[in-house]
Amino acid sequence: MSRLRRRDFHAIMEAVEQLYAYQTPDACEVGIVQSLLRVMDCDIVHLSEVQPKLRRVRWTSDQVSNGHAVVPNILEVIARHMHEHPFLKYWNPGHRVFKPVTLSDFVSRPSWHDTGLYNEIYRPVRMEHMLGVALPASGSCEVHASGLREARDFDDRDRSVLALLAPHLAAVHRNAQAIGELETDLTTLRQGLEANGRTAILLGPGRRIRHISACARDLLTAYFGARWIDRSALPAPIDDWLRRQGLTADASVAPLRPLVVEHDSRRLTIQLLRSHGGPFLLLSERKLRIAPADIASLGLSPRETEVLAWLAHGKSNAEIAGILGLSPATIKHCLERVYGKLDVGTRAAATAVAVAAAGMHG
Repeated sequence: MSRLRRRDFHAIMEAVEQLYAYQTPDACEVGIVQSLLRVMDCDIVHLSEVQPKLRRVRWTSDQVSNGHAVVPNILEVIARHMHEHPFLKYWNPGHRVFKPVTLSDFVSRPSWHDTGLYNEIYRPVRMEHMLGVALPASGSCEVHASGLREARDFDDRDRSVLALLAPHLAAVHRNAQAIGELETDLTTLRQGLEANGRTAILLGPGRRIRHISACARDLLTAYFGARWIDRSALPAPIDDWLRRQGLTADASVAPLRPLVVEHDSRRLTIQLLRSHGGPFLLLSERKLRIAPADIASLGLSPRETEVLAWLAHGKSNAEIAGILGLSPATIKHCLERVYGKLDVGTRAAATAVAVAAAGMHG
């Protein structure tokens, strides 16, 4: 490794510190490009994700902001000529080599100038020299970071700087991709579940909370508020339930029995499920008793609404009369009016209407 100056190390440390602050794939990719521009003094920097077998490429570059001409349909041109790129031949998955290389390591300038790739992509923007590194990636996608210059070739100092940065570039890119995939999964999960009155908590190592929706946070606060001290961890009753049923870091079987907690005439049911993103808790809540306000939308009088609420709670006419201080005959006549307004003929049918109006399905 070439001997670096103190200011080189300072620049690298500043770049690394900033890189780890990015939390989304787009911000990370732009950040990598900007960091390499500052540290390596390049004319153009680009970060590419390539699938050679499918001839697909996705490219993040500063080319526009730096004022260089942009080749029309550049991604299509790259895909058509990518087989000519010396870096892609060297970086194929079979080699798995992650050290920086330059064009001059593989090809002479006359030979490079004879390629369609150079004449259609790099010649129009006057880029003659290139230094790049492959970053470890999963699947069939290859990730490469490259810097380009017009007049001056890259030297050993540039290689050393990129070699020191490369592990950090790979780590932040991998982390940002994981966060992006997680956010996509969670958005889909929330849209599918919370529309049906359910919500989810994604778990991380040690049964810690990796992501929690606002709805799930409200439920845990309502049921475990006084006992939920560390908001990055599950409330003790839920954590104990998971431990008793065997959820450890390497557990592969989800508990079969849900955890059921009741509070203030409501019931919270918690189930453990698994996805490719890891284990998550599915939370669903239902009311145990219908309040008159829950069925006000039915258009009954206040007294009829109150009687129907107790009917839906399973009370007999005599029990409702005792609760409300009325006679059983009065309750009977009130229910007859309720049946007529709801267009039902039985207590069971009236109860079903009340349950539906109160949103107590499932």
